[in-house]
Amino acid sequence: MITLQNVQFKYQAGKPLLRDINLQIKRGECVCITGPSGSGKTTLGRILNGLIPHFYEGHVSGDVTINGLSTQSLPIWEWSKKIGSVFQDPKSQFFTSIVQDELAFELENYGIKSPIIRQRLEEVIIQKNLQTIRHQNVMSLSSGQKQKVAIAATQLIEPPIFVMDEPSANLDLSATQMLHDELARLKRHGKTIVVVEHRLYYLMDVVDRIIYMENGRITKTFTPDELQNMPAHAIGKLGLRSPSLQTGEINRWSFPEPEPKMTIEKLFVCHPKAKDFVLQNVNLTLRTHEVTALIGRNGAGKTTLARTLIGLTKERSGNIFVDGRSLNRKQRMKDIWFVMQDTVYQLFTDSVWNELLLRQQGSEDVASRLLKELDLWHLKDHHPSTLSGGEKQRLVLAIGLMQKASVFILDEPTSGLDGMNLQRVINIIHQLVKRSCHVLIITHDHELVAGACQRIIQLENGRITKDIAIHELSYQDIFLLMEQVEQ
Repeated sequence: MITLQNVQFKYQAGKPLLRDINLQIKRGECVCITGPSGSGKTTLGRILNGLIPHFYEGHVSGDVTINGLSTQSLPIWEWSKKIGSVFQDPKSQFFTSIVQDELAFELENYGIKSPIIRQRLEEVIIQKNLQTIRHQNVMSLSSGQKQKVAIAATQLIEPPIFVMDEPSANLDLSATQMLHDELARLKRHGKTIVVVEHRLYYLMDVVDRIIYMENGRITKTFTPDELQNMPAHAIGKLGLRSPSLQTGEINRWSFPEPEPKMTIEKLFVCHPKAKDFVLQNVNLTLRTHEVTALIGRNGAGKTTLARTLIGLTKERSGNIFVDGRSLNRKQRMKDIWFVMQDTVYQLFTDSVWNELLLRQQGSEDVASRLLKELDLWHLKDHHPSTLSGGEKQRLVLAIGLMQKASVFILDEPTSGLDGMNLQRVINIIHQLVKRSCHVLIITHDHELVAGACQRIIQLENGRITKDIAIHELSYQDIFLLMEQVEQ
């Protein structure tokens, strides 16, 4: 179904990103492309779905054929009939505001007649169980629902091939299971599927092959059984995440006796003009040398709690103490540092170096030390927009340390990261807690919780319903707890 022969690619005036790619994918096969960040996975996916060279310009050499036809002879609109593309961030491929309009747009774009559009639309809505959200605004949907709509939209034209770029990156465990079920259904219907992915566990009973890339080349191929039977240290050496839910590392960090860092008493929060409380009677003590996972369904109040603690959302009542001092919203902004999931909103200057000194002039020695500790020194003269996602996260952490924050709140810090960068984030968190900080992590990532946290706090309908010490749980216990919470 798909053949690549001696394919190479580089952006204009750039170094080659793909080298000597030779690959055959059979009709009805499901293949996972994985490897460390920067290995060329996403670039290869863009070759397959036509974004390269039709959208991302550059020099392509070699032959790419789809079902026996050379892609060079196909116009882009014909290519998109044969390949359904699903991106990591579904909203980046939405064109309309309402779910059923988004679904119909695909067929309208090809000039399909109205009666056929209505028939196909009803078929897909029923088939995908989208009846309850068909009239909703696409931006109001959860990440899992958005991904579901994106996949449904690609299926309306009934392409024989699907190419998905890290489709689970922004999904919780429950939504990832829904994605697994959808991939299995597509495979049963004979579709050819290529999934570019870091998370591997949910694919092991769906994929036929795992293709491993590094430095722009395909260097290894595994069957699911071969990968699952590899020892953990060998998988880690490849920079991959665990392919199994049964085994994984649980941190056993040893620190001095923790002391109260932040105390929250009788906290109530209500959005402006809303009658119901988003947070109700929250009482919580966060301690030094401690990492806490904040878990719960979408809408449980996790982000509202984070925004309230840092002073972006005003509490209706209650007290928040840091180091025994009751602080107002403005004061809390100095002691608590928030690392957003999309860090681009927290970077303002023209270089990494200037970003650190923006609020702390005259602290060059501290800035130099932090950049070296966080492996950013070689990037100090680079513009922040040129950094990778992981590098931007480390830069925002460094800014917080420059401001001497003692409480860090991280929002999904490992979204879309490979195993190597997941471990790098865990190591940075370890450095933070050694400084007597507290780190509060909003996350759906069970590997991060097992590898970095000492404690799990569950929010449900604005209330704390669980407070569990990690040492009481096995690796599988952590996964099952988080999966149940998010169902």
